[in-house]
Amino acid sequence: MGNNFKIHHIVEKNVTNVALVLIGYILFSFGTANQAKAQSIIPKPQRLIQTSGTFKLNSQTKLYTNLKGPEKKLMDSYLTSLPYQFAVGKANEKSDVIRLLIGKLADTEDREAYCLKVTPEVVEIRANTGAGLFYGIQTMFQLGEGVNGLTLNIPCSEVKDEPRFSYRGYELDVSRHFFPKEFILQMLDALAYYKINKFHFHLFDTGGWRIQMKKYPALTEQTAYRTKEDLGDWWGDKNRFCTKDKEGAYGGFYTQDDIREIIAYASARQIEIIPEFDVPGHSRDVLWVYPELACEGTDPRATNSNELCIGNEKTFRFCEDILLELMELFPSNYIHIGGDEANREIWSKCPLCQKRMSEEHIINVADWQNYFTNRIEKFLASHGKSIIGWDEILDGNVSKNAIVMSWREEVSSGSDAIKRGHQVIMSPTSHCYLDYYQDCPYLEPKALLGYTPLKQTYSFEPIPAGTTDKSLVLGVQGNLWTEHISTIEHAEYMTFPRILAIAEVGWTQPELKSFDDFKNRTFIALEYLKNKGFHTFNLRSEFGSRQASLTPVNNLAKGRTVIYLTPYSSSFSGSNETTLTDGWLGNWNANGDRWQGFGGNMDVLIDMEQLTDINAVQASFIFVPTAGEFLPDSIEISASDDGKNFKTLYKKKIISDNTVHFDICNYGWAGKVRARYIRYQALKPINWGDILCDEIIIK
Repeated sequence: MGNNFKIHHIVEKNVTNVALVLIGYILFSFGTANQAKAQSIIPKPQRLIQTSGTFKLNSQTKLYTNLKGPEKKLMDSYLTSLPYQFAVGKANEKSDVIRLLIGKLADTEDREAYCLKVTPEVVEIRANTGAGLFYGIQTMFQLGEGVNGLTLNIPCSEVKDEPRFSYRGYELDVSRHFFPKEFILQMLDALAYYKINKFHFHLFDTGGWRIQMKKYPALTEQTAYRTKEDLGDWWGDKNRFCTKDKEGAYGGFYTQDDIREIIAYASARQIEIIPEFDVPGHSRDVLWVYPELACEGTDPRATNSNELCIGNEKTFRFCEDILLELMELFPSNYIHIGGDEANREIWSKCPLCQKRMSEEHIINVADWQNYFTNRIEKFLASHGKSIIGWDEILDGNVSKNAIVMSWREEVSSGSDAIKRGHQVIMSPTSHCYLDYYQDCPYLEPKALLGYTPLKQTYSFEPIPAGTTDKSLVLGVQGNLWTEHISTIEHAEYMTFPRILAIAEVGWTQPELKSFDDFKNRTFIALEYLKNKGFHTFNLRSEFGSRQASLTPVNNLAKGRTVIYLTPYSSSFSGSNETTLTDGWLGNWNANGDRWQGFGGNMDVLIDMEQLTDINAVQASFIFVPTAGEFLPDSIEISASDDGKNFKTLYKKKIISDNTVHFDICNYGWAGKVRARYIRYQALKPINWGDILCDEIIIK
């Protein structure tokens, strides 16, 4: 009997210990889960303290705010769109209440700053403005794992937060491919949730005119639709527009009521809609309807002319009329006027432009474009608006009031703008172009060019090194151009998750950033977005960089001198004279220092410095035909002892398959030869584009 008691006691003790362990584990797991929720916020707050307990938001939760006037109307508009129906609370409410309080924060005047405190009884958000309260609400929702269902469990926390930059933008091109109003509204919800506060609406371009205009109704009647969906097919069809009733017509446009609805929806979510009227280039849609605005000697319906005639005063009247209607529609402080990629040679051949240039004492066409830009800037300034332009506006003497959106490689144009005293929004192709491939192109849907994975976007530092006046950098923007993006699903796939990285680059101080931490938070965000119906990139299955580009290639040519018999392209200079023999293969993108471009024929000599036994010569070329990155038509490899007399080792004709949207192709010779010089010729007679090589490997 004593033994039975002893056995029972031991079992009881073990059960008790197991129970205690289980209880401890459950409590630990609960605490860890709460902490995980608190640590999943994007963008990362400036300070977050985890406390114990949970606030339960449900149908009994009350809401009190001291907001008044227009800010209260905006907040009410937002709150009524949520699935939560809040009862009206009082200022002295002690439990089950959310308090939204305007009042000067102690140590910041930032209009988007907020302080959030969550206890089991009360959620209190304090801010300088309604914008700060809105962002505090977004943090509250992220703590509770999102706007889902009718209840929410919000971990108790204290958050003190404000943005690094005032401008955190997303650009959507709806000219190349039209996206319906409903998609725009859905996207605005997602952008606001991650504290993006500018929506750059690229509405007018060569692909179609997208807003109903009262004074110029023919713009949407004649160019909101085109004959082909695919831009490549459309170019083959001579870029013809058509009316909506034509069979196969592709396109669409927003009525002015649509635009007002979009703006109201965005405003309630603290997002400023910035329209872009891209002039004086990118105007094929305008010239289709009004060919009299083209330069003399060009026929917009027979050529690819996209430039407005600056020498024609009718051009300015037309632009001012359009801008007046845009200003009536869009309350934004900014109007984006484009200014990029204009073919200025057209103006140099136009009699009207040449006459007017002479009268204005303007010599070069870059300054001629800036004559146009400065007139538009003064017109908008007279109506209380500021212009934003792509960084080509820096090519001439543009007004210092113009805000520069820096897009060309890395941050060089941004640095130039800052040195000249301009405010700048950083949006370089190298980090911020969301239409570039985000993973191995062989596995991805068709994109424009380049390779911009999430990690690269996240690594971007918007303030160029050596900047003395950092206040000139307004912020950062991610751009989604849609040449190859025709569906909502594809647009969402290219946007998420990289716009989340843009959000954190724009909001969070650099010393608080960690890519590994951000990536873990992004996994949570992507699950949330998928549950909300978004089609996102699958970050968990990311392939990553081209493996061959990760380790150096040791070969006989490494470090040897390259003699350029044809010059390399300034657009794809790589690392200049060392590119082809630095021992590094390129990644999936042609931008950067790994690939070197040639505007047609590549003809180079590798000097081995002495007679050398050679068994193989090869080189790889990147092929993205839609981006003007072509394969050569022929390859010839030859060898020489003296650099003058050459023996041909290898010849090959290449037939490119332009239905392929991406490839990296290797061409080379294997055998035995003893020589000092190796000549590699890759030939293609082209007027536009480049052939790009990353390395010449000799073994």
